[in-house]
Amino acid sequence: MTKHPILTAVLLVLAASSTNAAIPTYSGFQMVARTNFASNPGGAFNVPGSWFFSGEDIRINNNRDVAFRLSVTSGTFQSVWAGKVVAGGGPTGVGGVVYSSNPADDCFISRVSINNLGRIVWEQNFSSGVPGLYFHDIGPATSGLLTTRPFGTSSWSTPNVNDSNEVGFRSNFGTGRQAFTSWSPASPNTTIDHAVEAGLDPLSPYAFLFTPTFNNQRQIAGFVRRGPAGATGSSQPDEIRVFNPSGTSILIAQDRDANPASPYASFDNSVSLSNSGNVAFMATLVAGGRGVFLYNGSTILTIATTTAPGTQISNLEFFAPSVNDNGLVAFRAFDTAGRRAIWVGDGTTLTKLVVAQQILPSDLGDARVDQNVTSSPVFGGAPSINAQGDVAFNAALTPPTDNQIEWGTGVYVALVTPPPQCPGDLNNDQQRNTADLALFLGAFGTSVPPGTSGDLDNNGLVNTADLALFLGLFGIPCP
Repeated sequence: MTKHPILTAVLLVLAASSTNAAIPTYSGFQMVARTNFASNPGGAFNVPGSWFFSGEDIRINNNRDVAFRLSVTSGTFQSVWAGKVVAGGGPTGVGGVVYSSNPADDCFISRVSINNLGRIVWEQNFSSGVPGLYFHDIGPATSGLLTTRPFGTSSWSTPNVNDSNEVGFRSNFGTGRQAFTSWSPASPNTTIDHAVEAGLDPLSPYAFLFTPTFNNQRQIAGFVRRGPAGATGSSQPDEIRVFNPSGTSILIAQDRDANPASPYASFDNSVSLSNSGNVAFMATLVAGGRGVFLYNGSTILTIATTTAPGTQISNLEFFAPSVNDNGLVAFRAFDTAGRRAIWVGDGTTLTKLVVAQQILPSDLGDARVDQNVTSSPVFGGAPSINAQGDVAFNAALTPPTDNQIEWGTGVYVALVTPPPQCPGDLNNDQQRNTADLALFLGAFGTSVPPGTSGDLDNNGLVNTADLALFLGLFGIPCP
């Protein structure tokens, strides 16, 4: 029997071994906004002069839409900003203020969340107006009150919106009386409590619920402290759990007080949950030092620690990590030279994405990540990572040669190298055929720029995962 040449090649490829790599290659940075005093050189960019945020988390979705809160404005109001990366490169993106609270209310707006539909959600509170969860939809440019549920709530802490426009948050009913709650537009008068504190339900095993995160499966993940109502001391048993809408939960990790065999002495307040169930968290270790860890659905991987042999980091900063469905984790930490940096890791590879004193593009030309006081933080808030691996963050800026001149704070996106427009067409003839297979086999087992030379999953390596994608496209003309 004559062997089919494609099948023979496939069998040869499957016989080869390869190592999975997931850290993408970054093609550069794009600034989408810059805050600054109006009187400073260069003023501000895409933001009114003398409007600022304070240690803000910058949010990004899979469409490279970016959103954040402006808490210091020109009056007794706070605002929400939205914009996006401009396709095709260039140093700057576009955007502006999309919502401002009523100046008469002098209210509080929380940090924002944005989903892949372009809906931005935040808490609005401490005002003469209606407190609750508010929204802005980028496409139709509409804003308004989303919900005041559940009944009796005094605050809606850390809201996160998923792609069904459901919102997960921590509802507060008074001291020691909080719950992990989710709301759905499908049943707007009903909310679900995923977990409650013992102050609300004496049968609850949880004395305190820390900052929650939320995903497309309507799951809430968070760090919880076990014990009766009022027992909130750090000697209480601590856990990280994922809570389902049914009220069941998945145990991810425990500290030494909960499990004497645990390597974790304590957890940081905030965790990150992806749609695929990945959970990233930071912990102080019983053996000394600190680390960033990833639960990938079956095991806990070490992303980075301050004590491992050959470590690249010397100390972690107390800001939440951010994880995507591919298991990429973005976080803030000092390098071994003592410089603040933002990193991306996957448990195998660790990349220093941007570091203090690095030169970045800006609307004013080249800018340096720096402060006029060297010891001052150059980054603010927590970075966020989207499905492709793009990372949004903010950084203090100065001219490249004079850090005594303030250029304010730039909001940036670190851009992943885009995949080819026709995956599998390696010779650009608008076909996926045996000629492409020959090129694929020539590149098999090698590291390449993500999205090129047969790297169909955009992870920088041509391997059996790419083969499966290639076979699914074989013989199909490019669109």
